[in-house]
Amino acid sequence: MDESTRRLVAAAIDLINEKGYAQTTAKDIGLRAGYSRAMLAERFGSKDALLESLLNDYEGRVDDDSATYDSGLDKALAPLDGMLRLVNDDPVFARAMFVVSFEAMHDTGEFRERIRQWLNRLRDAIREGIREGVVDGSVMADVDADELSREALTAGIGYAYWSIMMPEQIDLPSTVARWREWVKHALESPGALSPNGVGPIPPRSTR
Repeated sequence: MDESTRRLVAAAIDLINEKGYAQTTAKDIGLRAGYSRAMLAERFGSKDALLESLLNDYEGRVDDDSATYDSGLDKALAPLDGMLRLVNDDPVFARAMFVVSFEAMHDTGEFRERIRQWLNRLRDAIREGIREGVVDGSVMADVDADELSREALTAGIGYAYWSIMMPEQIDLPSTVARWREWVKHALESPGALSPNGVGPIPPRSTR
């Protein structure tokens, strides 16, 4: 990535975190990066094309389609492992992509559908891993793949929302790590609940 592209990407991420994608203009991004609006058009073509690039990077870092797994359990946990790496390695980028994803609920076109399709792919990957794990013995035979994949993804979305709305109350890396361990335990142990016995683990407070 050349210097101008890197600066434009960094500027876009910062601005999305500050005021959201919809309120960020191509001019804002260019000026924050130290260029004009024309530079963004030259490098990406449009603001939406830049967003497409960011989403491709985000999805690729969370969900590696080329990976191979030793067991179905490993495959089911892979999206959670990808998210854990991302929030540890690049929390500012991760938060910006959470903001973008939640903004999609107000879109009526391709943007919303793009996010919906990715969430469905994540759930499908978890569900497929669970089913393969039941066959290979790495997942308990009585696990409901449909229910657990939905609950796992729902919990992750909730933690992402919490990290945007009340960041002072959540340590996201440790919460994602415990989320991953809850899902693993639920797949390996029949009827498993969170450590407090009531369901998916709550985020750890930073207070």
